[in-house]
Parts: sequence; C-alpha cells; structure tokens
Amino acid sequence: MDRVKRFVSAPPGDKLRLAVASGLLVAIWGGLVVVSFDRLRSVLAGTGDVGSLVVPGTPTAGQVVAAVDVADSWVPGTRTCLVRSLTAEVLLRTYGHSFEHRIGVDRDSSDSVRAHSWIEFEGEVLIGDVDNLEEYEPLPPISTGNER
Repeated sequence: MDRVKRFVSAPPGDKLRLAVASGLLVAIWGGLVVVSFDRLRSVLAGTGDVGSLVVPGTPTAGQVVAAVDVADSWVPGTRTCLVRSLTAEVLLRTYGHSFEHRIGVDRDSSDSVRAHSWIEFEGEVLIGDVDNLEEYEPLPPISTGNER
C-alpha cells in the first residue's frame, strides 16, 4: 500500500517515467526474443530520441535508474541484466546523460562463458552492479550517452 501512496503522490514526470520504464522492460525482453540485438538497439536509439518529447522533466541519472529499479520490482517475472541495462540506456539517452553501456565476459571453472551487462556513469556502476563484477573482462562499450 505504501508503494501505491508514493506513486499517487509522485510528480507527473516520475509517474510517466515509471510507466515508460515498465513498458520498456517488457518490450525489450520480447524484442530480444524476436529480433536481432543490432536491430533492437537501432529501434531503441530512436525511441530515446522521441522519448524526450513525451516524458517531461530533467531527472538525474540516479532518478532514471530508480525508475527502472522500481518498474523492475513491479512488473511480474524476472529480467536479465541486459534487459535492465538496455531499459536504463534508453531512458538515460532520453534525458541526454553521458554513460557507457558495458558488457563483460568471463569463463567459469567448467570453461563455460558467462556475460554481464551494466551501465557506468561518471566512473561508477549505475545499474548492473554485482558482487563479482571484477571477474568480468569488459568489452569495449556497446554505447555511450554521447551518440546520436
């Protein structure tokens, strides 16, 4: 009930950001199943450009990620780190924040490859921080907030 009260009393921009983050989490999850990663990212880049016209406000990067975190806790099911970081990427791009979207890889003891996706903002992990992040060898950033 406390969540509902906070949502109702939140500013309109926060409510809309939460709704957009929820929709993106679901759409990106489905998109990763249906289309190629490159095609999905291309569509998402355009979405971020249009989103700034639709979702009002000038939230900080932390507020953007908070919307993704809250939406992720409200939307049924579980999502991967890639879905969460792609959602944050779209919203961060929407508001013109600079960031680096990283993917790292690691081989576990059985020689299987593991991967993890996260977003760095001003030298800190903004979304996707895990206890063993140092085990992942970062690849070059797949995107930055400076791209258009």
